[in-house]
Amino acid sequence: MSKVGIIANPAAGKDIRRLVAYASLTGNREKIDLVRRIILGIDSTGVDEILLMPDYSGLCPQALSGLGGEKLRAHCRILDMRATGTQTDSSAAMALMAEMGAGCVVTIGGDGTSRAVAKGNRDVPVVAVSTGTNNVFPMMVEATVAGIAAGVMARGIVDEKKVVTTHKRVIISENGVEQDMALIDAVVLDQPFIGARAVWTISEIKEMLCTRAQPDTIGLSSIGGSICTVLPEDDCGLYLKLGEGKLKVRAAVLPGVIREVPVAEYRRVKLGEEIPVSQRPSLLALDGEREFKVSAEDNVTMRVERDGPRVVDVTKAVREAAAKGFFIDTQKSKH
Repeated sequence: MSKVGIIANPAAGKDIRRLVAYASLTGNREKIDLVRRIILGIDSTGVDEILLMPDYSGLCPQALSGLGGEKLRAHCRILDMRATGTQTDSSAAMALMAEMGAGCVVTIGGDGTSRAVAKGNRDVPVVAVSTGTNNVFPMMVEATVAGIAAGVMARGIVDEKKVVTTHKRVIISENGVEQDMALIDAVVLDQPFIGARAVWTISEIKEMLCTRAQPDTIGLSSIGGSICTVLPEDDCGLYLKLGEGKLKVRAAVLPGVIREVPVAEYRRVKLGEEIPVSQRPSLLALDGEREFKVSAEDNVTMRVERDGPRVVDVTKAVREAAAKGFFIDTQKSKH
């Protein structure tokens, strides 16, 4: 039985960066419409079952109730799990969907949502649809097409080796034991309090380790991208130490916010190379959100590995399905 999951984060695109920058607000109505189009895209591929994460805003039930006269071939099931209203919902939903045999999962959110989903399972291929703030990991794609790509993936219509890529992640370890992770960047802050989770004060940043760094993206990783581009397919990461020294760079650190940032040191790092967190005590921001406290006594390290989530290339998946004639109705074509 072919199954596709949908994880829609109602909190994505609503944090404090709407007040301190010029980020757009992605409301629940738009997310409900996205879920609805994803469902219809998946259903058109002949998938047997669509698994939906429950949430405190009821995005998925509202999406289903608004389909009107559309008759779905797929059975839609809301997961039997308690919604807590935290990012652990996305992790728990992904773990449950993997256990239930989902062949692909569509996520709706930003980098933070993608990270939470990856913490639940990194083996099931994902189609990450962007709605958050600093979106480097998820993609801007029409929701209907995202659903189609997930459907042909789950049904085995396309060759997984051709359309799925294993992405990198930053692994945070304490005394040699993995504690947390980031998909794009881990940032060391000279600040002991979590407070509002989003990071927007550049002067607090002391060090960064990025899985990728591109000047054409928004967010803290763009600081590194303005100096030395590291692409998702490159088998390395990029380390930066901020502060007066070598140079200053301009980077789009938030939507509509371009800042001049002093960089004391930067270098590419090999996969598996351990980078000790030298600023102690400190706070680690993972994919733009304050998450992990480091005390003066902690031995915390960061490293980049290529064992992150497996991501579907939507364009490649849909094009390969078309090349195989999947969208052609042979019965009608005969007349």
